[in-house]
Amino acid sequence: MEKIRAAVRFMDGLCRVVAESVKWLILFFVIITIIDVALRYFFQAPTLWARELVARLFGPLWMLTGAYLLTRDEQVRMDLVFMRLTNRHKAILDLITFTLFFLYFGIMVFYAWNDWWDTYTMAQRSRSVWGPVLWPFKLAIPIGISLLLIAGLSKYFRDLYVAITGRDWNGN
Repeated sequence: MEKIRAAVRFMDGLCRVVAESVKWLILFFVIITIIDVALRYFFQAPTLWARELVARLFGPLWMLTGAYLLTRDEQVRMDLVFMRLTNRHKAILDLITFTLFFLYFGIMVFYAWNDWWDTYTMAQRSRSVWGPVLWPFKLAIPIGISLLLIAGLSKYFRDLYVAITGRDWNGN
């Protein structure tokens, strides 16, 4: 059991470190937007790249922080029925639904890595005037989905423990 707890701590920690690292993109968005606005309105020299860069980086921000939300059990769910269940019944319901989660995200991660690889090997570029290569932006999709699978596995272990023992993960 201690090895499973260590694995769960590692998986949760990995998702947390990635999310805490990526959150700094928001500051980067603000700085880029301020520079773009200043250049456009004060110097009549708008940038061609700032808006697209910020838009392209919003995807990685959300993809790479979603797993952390799952480890914190802050994902969106239909609480109308769920909130009335005992912790053990919630865990059992999550075990059932996460089986479908693994199937769906397992297929998604396969196709996401293939799509990223195609983008990388063909050196696809944006059709904008700026025209950046797309593979660095698209890399966040398979990594984010892989992190979601890791976070889902961590949650699955915690729910399995609650379903079997009737106690929460911390032993209460």
